[in-house]
Amino acid sequence: MMIRNALDHGVLIDIEVIGDTIAAVMPANGGFHAGDFDAQGDDVMPGLWDEHVHIRSWAQFVMRANLLPADDADAVVEILRKHPTDGAEPIVGHGLRWALWSPPPRMSLLDAVSSTRPVIAFSMDVHSVWINSVAAREFDVVDIAGESGILREHDAFRILSLMSAIGDELMDSYIVDSLRIAKSMGVVGITSFEMESLTDWDRRLANGFDVIKVRASLYADQIHEAFDRGLRTGDVIGGRVEMGYLKVITDGSINTRTAFMHEPYEGDDSVGVLNTSETELERLVREARDHGVTAALHAIGDKANTVVIDTFEKVGVSGRIEHAQMVLPEDVARMARLGLTASVQPAHAVDDRDVAEKLWGDRVDYAYPMKSFLDVGVNLILGSDAPVAPLDPWHTITMATARTADSRPAWHPDEALTHAQAITASTRSTIEAGQPADLIFLGPDGIIPFE
Repeated sequence: MMIRNALDHGVLIDIEVIGDTIAAVMPANGGFHAGDFDAQGDDVMPGLWDEHVHIRSWAQFVMRANLLPADDADAVVEILRKHPTDGAEPIVGHGLRWALWSPPPRMSLLDAVSSTRPVIAFSMDVHSVWINSVAAREFDVVDIAGESGILREHDAFRILSLMSAIGDELMDSYIVDSLRIAKSMGVVGITSFEMESLTDWDRRLANGFDVIKVRASLYADQIHEAFDRGLRTGDVIGGRVEMGYLKVITDGSINTRTAFMHEPYEGDDSVGVLNTSETELERLVREARDHGVTAALHAIGDKANTVVIDTFEKVGVSGRIEHAQMVLPEDVARMARLGLTASVQPAHAVDDRDVAEKLWGDRVDYAYPMKSFLDVGVNLILGSDAPVAPLDPWHTITMATARTADSRPAWHPDEALTHAQAITASTRSTIEAGQPADLIFLGPDGIIPFE
């Protein structure tokens, strides 16, 4: 197949594609034959990847109340009261930001939304959830939830998993619909960090899944599925689905004050939590290395990042750090030396700026780095962490370059990327012979994926 008359950085080119690979790139010669794809002068670029997606959660997100606009408990209650439901199902919202509230959350406020149905409000980072007394009884967490109704970390993840436990057929249809929307925005692939099994992707493939490319990652309690099959990172599971990474959640998040820190939070004596011990983390990374699976370790606090960098160094293997939100300058240099990848979500820097300044104080000077990673040679890749931020690569790119989402000046603009840098960090290929033909065309009628 020949792609004719595509515009690449102002130059018209023709692209020969054989199978799924670019075979040759040449100046456009004006010729056209039956079966050719005429780009009609539209800009061509490599398709975009979202390197961090929780696909089941994102697929359900559109059905949940959007709590991001709420800046206090009363606003959350009002949004949840107005959210349309069928009258029997739980009332669920997403996007809670309670770290800056005064007074703090109380379960009784959500009881006012409903005294007969579970009311569940997930924080924007899903490391905490606010529930009412009905939900506390139904999920058997009355003692843990206490008067606040706030559950953190593993307790919150359990509720998230329970909310995702809908019928396979319905869930898979939601996932396909959400990925078709992503495809229409130029996304050709995602890395999935959902808490699910390889058998979920086996089922989807058996039912004809072929929307975009997926790297399906596994958590520690499921990783032996990959080991038992002999699957290494990048191996094809079937169709467009490949084996992804071992995902380990090392610490918590800033909004819940559970990100693991070298020094306490401002006005607090807490340093956060280490969800996985250093000994266990090293064991998991070694085991993954021995089976050819790359580790992708969640780390937000500066000490959590130190711990995961130490772990990669001890095991003698490269890997990914997911989020890398607060990294000491000396640890940034170590990441480059060890060949580690920083998997960053630029929208977090914008969404967290107020809570970060309150809870981390002057330490925000080395928080949410992006340009610093590039300056010392760290491999930088971008994603959304959907549903924490939208599965929208153009939003991700804008946040990486603008470092603000409102009328305020850019937050720490020295860490902003150029547009070209953000595009490079959002793609996995180039327009060259031997590269995947994962191309998109940007024209007056929108984005057209090459198929």
